[in-house]
Amino acid sequence: MIDHFTRRQFLRQTSFGIAGLALAAGGYSGLYGGIVKKTGTPAYLGGTPVRKGPFAEWPITDKNDLEMYIQAFKEKNWSQFMHSEEETMLQFEKDYAQLLDVKHCATTNAGTLALSAALTAVGVGPGDEVIVPTNTFVATAQSVYNLYAMAVYVDTDPRTFMIDPDKIEEKINENTKAILPVHIGGGSCDMDKIMALAEKYDLTVIEDACQAHMGEWRGKKLGTIGDLGCFSFQEYKSITAGEGGAIVGNDDELMNYCHAYKNNGRDPRDEREYPGTNLRMTAFQIAVVRGQLRHAQDFQSRREENATHLEKLLKDIAGITPAEKYDGQTRRAYYGYYLLYDKSKFDNMSRDTFVRAIRAEGVSIGEGCDTLNRDEVVRTYLELPHFQKLFSSERISKFWDANHCPNNDMLANETGLSLPQPVFLGTKKDIEELVAAMAKIQTHAKEINAA
Repeated sequence: MIDHFTRRQFLRQTSFGIAGLALAAGGYSGLYGGIVKKTGTPAYLGGTPVRKGPFAEWPITDKNDLEMYIQAFKEKNWSQFMHSEEETMLQFEKDYAQLLDVKHCATTNAGTLALSAALTAVGVGPGDEVIVPTNTFVATAQSVYNLYAMAVYVDTDPRTFMIDPDKIEEKINENTKAILPVHIGGGSCDMDKIMALAEKYDLTVIEDACQAHMGEWRGKKLGTIGDLGCFSFQEYKSITAGEGGAIVGNDDELMNYCHAYKNNGRDPRDEREYPGTNLRMTAFQIAVVRGQLRHAQDFQSRREENATHLEKLLKDIAGITPAEKYDGQTRRAYYGYYLLYDKSKFDNMSRDTFVRAIRAEGVSIGEGCDTLNRDEVVRTYLELPHFQKLFSSERISKFWDANHCPNNDMLANETGLSLPQPVFLGTKKDIEELVAAMAKIQTHAKEINAA
């Protein structure tokens, strides 16, 4: 609850469309017209938090989801490997392909392994190099390293948090096999520039869309623009099975390879013409994700509505701005929503102090972004005996000399913020309280800095 001001009053006076968005009864004024002039004591300094309850729960389920899970149990077809019409896995693959308007979908038991299978299918192997962003989860790089190939890191576009498309070309050499752009947080990479580079150098593009369900580039679903696209159904993703993944594509031969590789070499024609392993989802994972798929469009619409509301309110909070998007991004997906922080608008309060202060107000917020190029996992892999045999000491030294991503470091340490996707599954009141908390910190920035 906001100091001396009920949630009902807050909602009535601040909902979008009400002119002069105000919190006057609680000391807040002019939130729509400018920075709040007076607020209660920040929770960081001992005051009452703006929020006392959590944002929307996740995952969100209903009784029909449970019934689908129970039905999978009763059918006793728990291992799905025949690629027959009786298997729910095949039905989900068809449904997911239809959702993305793509010809083929092959499910896997994790998004990480979807990436591994896709990279294997396009021929990435020992001694190859793959272009990856540094702002990504470790699984993106591990899927490359585990094939005894080298992940070559590219700095981040500081406006968008995506891989900087103008810094990719300088990393390409005769050993480069593929580009692995990551639609991090659900925003879109600049796929026009990336696909143009791939064509110029005859490279494969595998989209890591593990965080980008429902996003679009020029009207096409993310994950369907490159040669292959990979998705994750891990618990925190916007379509979830707890764990699980999928590969999508339009190339019949590549997708036959993916289907076969994840099913011990048996492709949909029940022939073993490919290498393989077991990456299959179980019937229980399929039951969960099929239930979640029923909600995908509604959840996406709810997130979009709340994100639009947030962006309108943030226009009145100097120093907190949404990350930019490329012109080709026609629809955003949701996993992490990135924001840029300008400390000069908060009495030079450090980003880390701002994060602590706003968390004290009951607001879920993350800091910065991933810095995978500086993760110890990189050295762990490159010092393995197999890598030492495959890559010369000169090549490894050159890697370390070039392994600098200053823009990403700035986002990670000074200017980056992120909001988790459940924030956007609640009400407009949730969004308004979030912005009010930001305004509260800004109003009391000098006091917080002095604490």
